[in-house]
Amino acid sequence: MKILCVATKLPWPPDDGGRLALWLTLQGLAAAGHRVRLIAPVHAPPDAADLATLRSVCEPQPVHVPQRSWARAAAGALRQRTSLTVARHRHARVSAAVEAALRDDRPDVVHAEQLQALAHCDAAHAAGVPVVLRMQNVESDLWAQVGRARWRFAPLRFEAARLRRDEARALAACACTVALTQRDAHALRALAPGARIVAIPPPFPATLDAGAPRPGAPALAVAGSAGWWPNRQGTRWCVQHVAPLLHAAVSDARLHVFGGTLVAARGVVWHRAPADARTAFPAGAIALVPLHIGSGIRMRILEAFARGLPVIATSTAAAGLQVVSGRELLIADTPEATVAAVGLLAGDPSLGTALVGNGSDYLRRMHDSAVLTAELVAVYRAAAERA
Repeated sequence: MKILCVATKLPWPPDDGGRLALWLTLQGLAAAGHRVRLIAPVHAPPDAADLATLRSVCEPQPVHVPQRSWARAAAGALRQRTSLTVARHRHARVSAAVEAALRDDRPDVVHAEQLQALAHCDAAHAAGVPVVLRMQNVESDLWAQVGRARWRFAPLRFEAARLRRDEARALAACACTVALTQRDAHALRALAPGARIVAIPPPFPATLDAGAPRPGAPALAVAGSAGWWPNRQGTRWCVQHVAPLLHAAVSDARLHVFGGTLVAARGVVWHRAPADARTAFPAGAIALVPLHIGSGIRMRILEAFARGLPVIATSTAAAGLQVVSGRELLIADTPEATVAAVGLLAGDPSLGTALVGNGSDYLRRMHDSAVLTAELVAVYRAAAERA
């Protein structure tokens, strides 16, 4: 099939969960013999080596756009009667590039990666080309959770309401919407009864190399973030609440934070965001995924499974995965429970070995690339046949 993919960012390098999900999807489509043209905005010219890597799976077409301030986005949102985040990602140059691509080489289907990318697909609707929207998460639910988390973020609840309206319109307009989890699919169906919505998890390889070992007995690895607030909050929770208890209970333990804002605390080692993803998954370490706000799938959990690290995650982080605490990972929602889980793994190496083996089996069973790519292509074909 000829697929035009419209995204909000280039997926390589895959340095966040959203990029990684799209990158692995493009790999699967390329391996199955499908032709994908990718249009995405960029704020600076991409690195030549990165473009070469992208060309191994698709025909990348980066579109240079200026970075838009939140103030200008707010004005645009009022003018367009849309949500702030959709207005911030809407760029006339990207829409023009999509329109030109439809005219020059009409695709069988347009794949819009995320609600914000759909803003550039009006020309596809007008031309009768079916649009399949993939929602990596329920955006309105995320903003509502952040709005409830802290009083100073309360205005975000109004943005969540506007996002719900945008999501409902998008779901009704698209030929089909693909969610990454059944949980998200259920939430989206409630927003737009009657819309075609399916759940297809992202593909993920069952095994990947781990990084070089890091000091600590045990060493623990957590991803820092300078961007999305829930990720920063999870890292801060680890540093401020878990690390002191951990140091008191297991003085030789070390919490390694990769990326985000510089942190300094006893028993905590901060590292710059690594260029090589495996660096953030040191061999022999325990992966912590301490999110308290989330939707979609935590790609970091899947990556830890693949790289052979036992995982301790909050129930929010693990939501959407069909996993059981004690089988593929350990669930811990409080600092005390997290330290207790670390103690279990440190005291019983066979438990970590079992979790790692079951995590790898989970990836083979639930995230096989060939199987999930075939499911996604079936959605494309059905949309094209209905057009």
